[in-house]
Amino acid sequence: MAFIKRLWPKGLTGQIVLVALAGLILIQLLSIQIYRSDREEALGFVNSRNAMQRIVSVVRLLTLSPPELHREILKASRSETLFLRLAHEPLQPDNRSPRFEGLVRSKLGYPPELMVEISAELSKDAPRSRAWRHHVRMMDDRKGPPPQDMRLYGSIELPGGQWLQFSSLVDKEVGTWSLRTTFNLLLVASLVIGLMIWLFRRATLPLKQLARNADKLGRGEETALLKEEGPTEIRDSIQAFNRMHTRLDRFVQDRTQMLAAISHDLRTPITSLRLRSEFLADGEDKDRIQQTLQQIEQMLAATLSFARDEGTQEQTRELDLVSLLESLCDDYADMGQPVHFEAEGKLVYACRANAMRRVLQNLVGNALKYAGEVEVRLEPSPQELIIRVLDQGPGIAQDQLDEVFKPFVRLDEARNTESGSVGLGLSIARTLVHQHGGELTLHNRAEGGLEARIRLPR
Repeated sequence: MAFIKRLWPKGLTGQIVLVALAGLILIQLLSIQIYRSDREEALGFVNSRNAMQRIVSVVRLLTLSPPELHREILKASRSETLFLRLAHEPLQPDNRSPRFEGLVRSKLGYPPELMVEISAELSKDAPRSRAWRHHVRMMDDRKGPPPQDMRLYGSIELPGGQWLQFSSLVDKEVGTWSLRTTFNLLLVASLVIGLMIWLFRRATLPLKQLARNADKLGRGEETALLKEEGPTEIRDSIQAFNRMHTRLDRFVQDRTQMLAAISHDLRTPITSLRLRSEFLADGEDKDRIQQTLQQIEQMLAATLSFARDEGTQEQTRELDLVSLLESLCDDYADMGQPVHFEAEGKLVYACRANAMRRVLQNLVGNALKYAGEVEVRLEPSPQELIIRVLDQGPGIAQDQLDEVFKPFVRLDEARNTESGSVGLGLSIARTLVHQHGGELTLHNRAEGGLEARIRLPR
């Protein structure tokens, strides 16, 4: 079963062609078998009828000829498939054929007292019959084995009291499988398979394009609307995809415009409050009010940046991911930061370079901020790429590993208003990773510290 699963085609075209090919071969084999059976029966009846006509002619010759010529007549009338001999007793066949017995009587005009005993059934146990043994003895001086199936045998009583015994065997060329039959079968199968492959590839081409555009849309890449073509079901799917694409673009644009408008409208009252706070007397209340206004401005700016970055359509291009990680870590090392990265070779990956660099900067920056030392690893596999950002810090509580990805969520250790952090860094990083079709997760390490794991599909 496992072997069959490995050989089974993965694509829709391959599976349909394989099923159709199996059905075609089965139909061809059944058709050939039916044809062979009908041909064998028809030719067998014709051959038996011709043999019977020949036997009738021999009976007439024997009746009209003197006994000294009988041996020569029988010798001249015999063949590889027809044995004739004179005997004093009949063969007494088990299954007599009234059709051929009536044919002999009508041709010869035999009186009722003369016996005609003929069997016209195909005998699979012909080698056990006496007629068969007589035929084999006659074939001893010929090359090659005689045919294996009896078609017609029996006895006809002659007016002189003797019996004409005969056995007619199946022609060995009737119903055989020839090289030409095999060639014709392969030719028809090849033509049908070629036509089916062309038709199915042409029919499924829009479906493949739909899958590629859906993947690009899931990565956040800019894609044009698909041309509606192909079978009705595929055209309906393309129409639904184009409608979804248009609605998603409109939704992102409307949300970005709404957030930009909110940010713009709130700047005026915030500026007015800041001016009014300048007229307050110096003291703790004035400092707290100005600090709160500063946090509100930072949150508005970060919110607008988050919305704009999510709607940004940076072009995807192929780049060396090893070089990208190495240059990023070298930049931190040049600034005296303990960031380590070791990798060799080259790994080309299609992504948005600026977005990917921003994700890694956010993760490395957080690790440096809360742990002090960072190690970056790249682990490629045939199905995916895994980027690990490891630190040896205190880690995060298990119930907060997913909470930190929510917008404006900050842990107690991260609530540093002077740093300008408002809790959107990890949200933006996860969104950018999702746009690449990947996943960003956090894990506490067994040996201590935190691991940020990025999984990217290949």
